[in-house]
Amino acid sequence: MKETLKSLSDIIAQSNDLFYEKNSKLDTVIGIMDKTLRKQGMKADAISVDCIPLNKKIVFLVYDEKPQQIDIAFGNKAGDISSTAQIPIDELTIEKCIEFMVEYFK
Repeated sequence: MKETLKSLSDIIAQSNDLFYEKNSKLDTVIGIMDKTLRKQGMKADAISVDCIPLNKKIVFLVYDEKPQQIDIAFGNKAGDISSTAQIPIDELTIEKCIEFMVEYFK
């Protein structure tokens, strides 16, 4: 696993734990896609946070050609995207990640 993806997964995992402490009825699952997207021809790695009870998903994508940026897709398990955002990778903190989760999973 690339160092960028490892750092990102640490932030998201910690965020998920803190989110769950305050929202225990909203069960979430984290998925790391470090090979899946590449097998599909995308030069990117991603981490998803699925909120199973709400059928909602947040996907954090890091493309090889723009490693200093995170693309964030808000959608559902079927892959439908309702909105997107982009932020510099160094701005994705635990607090910011929790903010995304609270806003989208409520």
